[in-house]
Amino acid sequence: MRGGFFLSKEIKLIALDLDGTLVKYGEDLISKENLMAIKSAQDAGVEVVIATGRSRTTSLKLGQQLGVRYMINVNGGEIWTTEGELLHRHPLDRETVKQIIKIQSQYSVYSWFVSADQIIRNELPVDYLDKEWLKFGFNVEDDHVRNEMIRLFSQMDSVELSNSSLTNMELNPKGVHKASAIEHLLDKLALSFDQVMAVGDSINDLKMIEAAGIGVAMGNAQDTVKEVADWETVSYDVNGVAVAIEKFVLGSN
Repeated sequence: MRGGFFLSKEIKLIALDLDGTLVKYGEDLISKENLMAIKSAQDAGVEVVIATGRSRTTSLKLGQQLGVRYMINVNGGEIWTTEGELLHRHPLDRETVKQIIKIQSQYSVYSWFVSADQIIRNELPVDYLDKEWLKFGFNVEDDHVRNEMIRLFSQMDSVELSNSSLTNMELNPKGVHKASAIEHLLDKLALSFDQVMAVGDSINDLKMIEAAGIGVAMGNAQDTVKEVADWETVSYDVNGVAVAIEKFVLGSN
């Protein structure tokens, strides 16, 4: 926990991870408490932004339910408006894709591949090098295999390596992460990171939590995330997002 004089900061933008932060992993049900807190922040003039590893198609329902204007998807690989306008996209280059698949082919692990137009699981099409890939993900239950894959991917200087759970790894182009996407939006909105509160639970949230004026780790967050956060809220299943918003934005506690 890094700490700091963050209570005096005026928050103008809240960046929220989804899985394990706002909602249960893989689900789309927002609690009444979280929804009310977010709506109250929006009514107070605060921009609320989704910042997720999910694609646009798997996060749009939540974005519309929250009434947000902007969604950061695939760990910063894309920025969309909820109205369907693509503001930013950063795909993996062809040589990097080749290197990733060469490593992946050595192991029998659950994989998912996110392109600009679809999500493919486990088996790539023959013409995969002709597609525009945004993120590759691998879930590996075996600790030895996972650590070996992490070691090999870490040696690549063209990828951003993160995770969204303790058993997976996610690969984006180097320099592409949630913090870089938030910076893109901040330029558009004439705001600064000092005016941002970022809330998350996994390594793919780490850089936005580090960059934000107030970085909040969920009670269920990975230890590495808690170490860099300014403050730790309670778990997602007891409305940790609402607790953080009430404390730092609404001044309720």
